[in-house]
Amino acid sequence: MAHARLLTLGLVLATAGSARAAGPCEEDRGQTGLALAAAASSGLAVAAVDGESAAAAAGLRVGDTVVQANGALAPSCAEYARVVREARREHKAVLLLVRRAAAEVPLALGPSTWERALAAAVPPAPAEAPSVRTLVATLPPPPLPPGTHVSVEEVTRGLSALAGGSRLGAYQEDVLRVRRQVETLAGREAAPAAVLGGLRTVLRYYEGAAVAWASEETQRERERRPRHLPAETMTAPFFADSEVAALIDEFPFLRAAVLRDPAPGLVGESGGVWRPREARTLLWEGGREELGRLTGWLAAGNP
Repeated sequence: MAHARLLTLGLVLATAGSARAAGPCEEDRGQTGLALAAAASSGLAVAAVDGESAAAAAGLRVGDTVVQANGALAPSCAEYARVVREARREHKAVLLLVRRAAAEVPLALGPSTWERALAAAVPPAPAEAPSVRTLVATLPPPPLPPGTHVSVEEVTRGLSALAGGSRLGAYQEDVLRVRRQVETLAGREAAPAAVLGGLRTVLRYYEGAAVAWASEETQRERERRPRHLPAETMTAPFFADSEVAALIDEFPFLRAAVLRDPAPGLVGESGGVWRPREARTLLWEGGREELGRLTGWLAAGNP
């Protein structure tokens, strides 16, 4: 009996490790048959559909763009992974809205997806954090029309001012303001899709820093830790289906701030441990680097 329990635990651990190694854009590909990649504008592009898979049966095609997954608009890889994990756990469907040419097509990976035998694992591509490197290798866009009221320059200035501050609430408000500016540009079609994609990529670093900061503040309150004590080595717990775990999947360089991964146990889950202050610093550094690339590229198109 004990041997059977150990065997079951080993299978669970192997499955969890395989899902994490595949990356958030290929979450449970062995059962869904679907691999995604960040789209040039918003949403996720269908990069591969495995033959005779649930994705193929649902009608997904390479080149489709997933713009909604179980209610999440323009999902990121991390958000898609969270939706798939939740659907697998609750044995429910993944409802997808995909853009195909000029039409939007509703598709679904039904509950039977989770009854399929695991397909042979496809070697995953090396995990990488979101970046504007590919974008800035192309020709920069022409200047926006003079009559545009919300400008790309205003958004990049807002991004450059984000890192820092002493209050989480104020920082979250500043990040939300920049997000609204970006979506205003998108709604007014006041910037090319490639530029909007670049702005959203950079903004994700600063939104991620807010997640790390919130983790730090939650743990500080739990421990009643005075603010004058250094927080650089302070640790906080996180779990497999948490926003923190999704953030680490999205930004693989945050592995440097992880001391222990979550792991399934015979009774419940053993939580992971990370250093949220270190993660926040890494995200701010990455955000500044990506913003520098983006603004340099934009400046080349506005001599």
